[in-house]
Amino acid sequence: MLFNSYEFIFLFLPVAVVTHFLAARRSIVAAVCVTAVSSLIFYAWWKPPFVVLPILSIVLNFALARQILIAEPALKRRLVYAGVVLNLLVLGYFKYFDFAMSVVVQRNPAVPEVPLALSFTTFVQIAFLVELARRPQPIPFAKYSMFVAFFPHLIAGPIVRWKELGPQLDKAVRYRVNWDNIALGLTMFCLGLGKKVLIADRLALHVAPVFDAAAAGLAVTTAAAWGASIAYSMQLYFDFSGYSDMAVGLGLLFNMRLPINFAAPLRATSIIDLWRRWHVTLSRFLRDFVYVPLGGSNAGPVRRSANLLATMVIGGLWHGANWTFIAWGAFHGVLLMLNHAWRSWRGDRRSTAAGLSIGWLLTFLAFAIGMTMFRAPDIQTAGRMLQAMAGFAIPAPGEPLVVSWDFWLIRQGYLSEPFVQAWLGAHWSVVGSLITLGAIVVALAVPDTMELLDYREGEPHSNWRRAPRLLWRPSVPWLAFTAGVFLLVFANLNTFSEFLYYQF
Repeated sequence: MLFNSYEFIFLFLPVAVVTHFLAARRSIVAAVCVTAVSSLIFYAWWKPPFVVLPILSIVLNFALARQILIAEPALKRRLVYAGVVLNLLVLGYFKYFDFAMSVVVQRNPAVPEVPLALSFTTFVQIAFLVELARRPQPIPFAKYSMFVAFFPHLIAGPIVRWKELGPQLDKAVRYRVNWDNIALGLTMFCLGLGKKVLIADRLALHVAPVFDAAAAGLAVTTAAAWGASIAYSMQLYFDFSGYSDMAVGLGLLFNMRLPINFAAPLRATSIIDLWRRWHVTLSRFLRDFVYVPLGGSNAGPVRRSANLLATMVIGGLWHGANWTFIAWGAFHGVLLMLNHAWRSWRGDRRSTAAGLSIGWLLTFLAFAIGMTMFRAPDIQTAGRMLQAMAGFAIPAPGEPLVVSWDFWLIRQGYLSEPFVQAWLGAHWSVVGSLITLGAIVVALAVPDTMELLDYREGEPHSNWRRAPRLLWRPSVPWLAFTAGVFLLVFANLNTFSEFLYYQF
């Protein structure tokens, strides 16, 4: 079940919210149990037999957590290691076993059937075990089950920590209907849904033909390769940030405040800045549970560079069992190494406006190059796309490689074809370019959802009562705007598309 589906919006969601607060009239435990069960129903909707896996995972990890609480320090450490290894073994079996075997026996790997949300729930439970060992505290099974299975963050994050969500489950005030939170949550959900359906899905129509052509060995021009790669960068941003907005909005319907996962990352002026803003909860996890344990930046610049590279390769592999994800992670690891080296050489000198502009442009172009690897179905397709982006058009099979400016003269026939079509090629269009440009303008110039709604993690606040006119507040104009966005989305819900991070 997807957030952009009729059955979720008009059936599952209202039933889940109403039953949660009806059960809360009886007790907090009843509300927690009901919502944990409804979250498992949400999971089972995709493929019922696979719901056994999260149930077993929750039960076994909770049993291990109970042993960690009562164990001596030395045994406690071994139990945590065992829990981490067991969780990773389950993830590895479902997600990476066939890929690993294909490397050993030199064959093409099959596409694995990975249980829904396995990567995210694995990270959530690993973080829980580690944090429990550091800060022991008794945790009821019902609350732990809801913490792991809570459906707003189940499919594609954000990756929540117990210290962020757990304490909220203990507060009685969060089990009473809060109309301010419902208004804010529905607004956030609709804006996120608009990002997904009205922008990301429109971009997808122009991205796929170019990558499909490259995968099939067909000719792709430099303009088409750059256009599709930048368009995919924008598609992924609006798709995933839209999903994260929806997840936070859904959490608010239950009076739960989930962590922010995006902080306007496309405004970043360096790769370091980008990774502080993009998929924030994953970046925090990789920092705390991979980079720091490897030694972080405390062992000198060479060791820091190696740790950065290893962390980003692991982060790339986490996204999927494919060489393209490993290459994408390694690429960003190298970029981070170069960025840190530049900062060390440059020192504390303040950047000028021109320097920040150049930094933004280089960061954005590097991000788009990385997204080419991320989107490509295999390393060969990624190579063809990067080859075209470097100025060499992809020729038809059996024809020699030619530079792009010769390509549209020789292959398209400048004298018989319109100039624009010859330059763009057969798989990219002026419309795709305009939609991509519009998406970039929106990402850079329009306040992000969290900025517009002045959303903060942790305790709620009431700054909306004195907020600037542009920011959200319960009002007729905002109601009309939100309703308008939802009506536009509703008119386009008949075009089914999964969230891009659904597969991870």
